[in-house]
Amino acid sequence: MTKDEAEQLVVKAVSLAIARDGASGGVVRTVIINSEGVTRNFYPGDKLPLWHEELEPQNSVLDILNTSSPEPMNI
Repeated sequence: MTKDEAEQLVVKAVSLAIARDGASGGVVRTVIINSEGVTRNFYPGDKLPLWHEELEPQNSVLDILNTSSPEPMNI
């Protein structure tokens, strides 16, 4: 795994935790420490992955709200 791949994995994991915790703050800050020094990165909430967009539709309330013409849910 490259340094960039590792950082993206961390950002994705933390953003999933943020999606499940409304009091987390909504941003991700990373720090890379290596022989080249220290690199700090900031990812604002509007640049984080949106987990509901990566999932296949499952007739959830979120899926229904995001469609242009909602259909009744099969319960």
